[in-house]
This record gives sequence, C-alpha cells and structure tokens, in this order.
Amino acid sequence: MPPVIKQIAEVALVVSDLEVSRHFYKEVLGLREFHYPALKPGTGVTFHLANGYLGLWLPGEWKRMNPHIPGPEGELGGKAHIVFYIDPAEEQEALETLRRHHVKFWGPRYNERGEVHVDFEDPDGHMLEYWGRKV
Repeated sequence: MPPVIKQIAEVALVVSDLEVSRHFYKEVLGLREFHYPALKPGTGVTFHLANGYLGLWLPGEWKRMNPHIPGPEGELGGKAHIVFYIDPAEEQEALETLRRHHVKFWGPRYNERGEVHVDFEDPDGHMLEYWGRKV
C-alpha cells in the first residue's frame, strides 16, 4: 500500500529570468521568500507557499542539484498548472492585482457550485489559477 500524501511539499518551476519571476511571485502573488541554504545565490529562489514551498530554478540548476535524474536538460521543467486556493470574497482584489501588474488572465468564470476560477500566466507562461469556493 502506498504512503498517504499529506500535502505538497514543494512545487518547482524552471524559469528564464530569475529576477523577473522573483518580482512576480513576491509582488503580484504576495509570497514570502524563504532562504534555502542549498541554493547558490543567483541560481534559484524559494518562497513559502501556504504549508509548503515554491521553488524557482534557472535552467541547468535543477540538473546540478539533482544529478541523479536522467535525461537531457531540455526535458527538465516545462509548463505547469498550479492552482492557488483563495477566499471567494477576495476575487475582486485578486483581479485588480492581476490588472495592475498587466498579467495576462482569463476569467473569472463561475460554476453551479459557486466556485470562481481565474486562470493566468507567470512571466514564463506557466499556467496558474486562483480558485475560490464558498464553504
């Protein structure tokens, strides 16, 4: 029987410009930076993400930190879809923040369960989503 997964520990993304992505995740999404001692300065950045972490890596750094993973460098990273749970009462604030920072987004869209979904992109085109549901 497999172990019970209790939460996501970290989501890691390969990014093209570390400082642009650092600004996006810090200023647009409001994440707090975590100083991860294993990262060489200028090669990656880690943020607190709810009860886990979000790691941003420059190309090549993921392979350097994880040499046991086989495959050519181009196969590491790629596109992702990360969903952030928000309080539906904060929908307008979320939309205003995306607009203020000129972030490409789609929505909001709603369903019969009262859920709100707003899809948007980070600077590297990773698909992100705000999802809110009335409890």
